[in-house]
Amino acid sequence: MPSISYVVTIYNKAPVLPFLLAGLAAQEGDFEREFIFVDDGSTDDSAVRLREMTAGWGGVTVVSQPNAGPALAFNAGVRRARGDFIKPVDGDDLLLPWATRRLLEAIEVTGCAVAFGPQEARYDTDTTPAEVLAKCRREAGPVDRLDDALRRSLHRAQTNPSAWLARTDVVRRSGGCDERVFIQDYSIELRLAEQGPFARLSEPVFLAPYANPGRLSDNQAQILHDMNLALAHFVAERSDLSRDLARLGLARAAARAWAWARRHGGKGFASSEFRRVCAARLGLLQVTPANLQATCAAFTETNSIRIPAVGDAILG
Repeated sequence: MPSISYVVTIYNKAPVLPFLLAGLAAQEGDFEREFIFVDDGSTDDSAVRLREMTAGWGGVTVVSQPNAGPALAFNAGVRRARGDFIKPVDGDDLLLPWATRRLLEAIEVTGCAVAFGPQEARYDTDTTPAEVLAKCRREAGPVDRLDDALRRSLHRAQTNPSAWLARTDVVRRSGGCDERVFIQDYSIELRLAEQGPFARLSEPVFLAPYANPGRLSDNQAQILHDMNLALAHFVAERSDLSRDLARLGLARAAARAWAWARRHGGKGFASSEFRRVCAARLGLLQVTPANLQATCAAFTETNSIRIPAVGDAILG
C-alpha cells in the first residue's frame, strides 16, 4: 500500500482553512497518509485554528517557522515527509476528492514519477466546503505522457504545487525548491521536469478560491520575476543543458520581461527589454547568467519584489 505525505504551506489562511481541510479529508483511495502543515510565520490565528481543526486526525505534524516564503516552507515540509509520494497543497486550495487517487493512477499507468492535473477550476468562499464538494463533477478522462516535460516547462509553466504529485525520492533528488526564489512553483517544476517525463490528467484535481486577499497568485510582478529568477539559476547551473533548450529559456524570460515593461513600465521599442527580446528570439543574445538575470529588472523597477536572503535548497 503506498503512502502519501501531504505537504501544506500556510500563511495567513485562517478564513479558508475549512475548505483546505475538507478537501484533504475527502481524499479517496487505499493508501496511508500523513499531513505536514508548515505555518510560515502567520500573523493571524492560522496555526492555532489548524491545530484545533485537526485535533482528531491521525498523522498530523504542524511546523511553525519565522516567515521566510513558500519555497523554504515547502522544503521544510519535504524534509519531514516519510511517505512514498509527496502531494503539495497551497494553504487556500481545495483538493477534489479524486485528486490523489487519480494522480497515483496516472503515475502507475505511465511509469512517470510526476503527475499533474489542470488548474482551471475555482470555489466561492461565500459558500461552504460541503456545498462546494457536493457540486464537484467527476470527469475522468485520458492520461497523457509528456516525454518532453522540460521543454514544455521552459516554454511555459505547466503546473503549480496543488496540481501535482511526485515520488518522494525524485523530489529529494531534484533538490526541492530553489530557496533563492521566493515563490516555489516554477523552480520545483523545472527541477522535476529535469528528472524525467510528466503524466498529465485531463480533469482538474483542485479548486482555488475566486478571491482571497493576500494570495500570492494575485501578485503578478512577483510571480513573473520569480519565474525569470528561477530560470536564471536553473540554466546557469546546468552546463550540460542543450543549447536549444537554454536559448528557449532565455527567449521566454526576455519575452516576459518585455511584456511587463511595455504594459506596466511604459517602455517602448527603444528600451533594453525590447532589444533583448528581439536578440533572444533571433538567437543573437548569448545565454549567460548576466543576460538571464537582466530579465528580472523589469519587475523590480515597477514593484517591490521579495527575494529570500538564503542559500539554495538542501534536502535530506
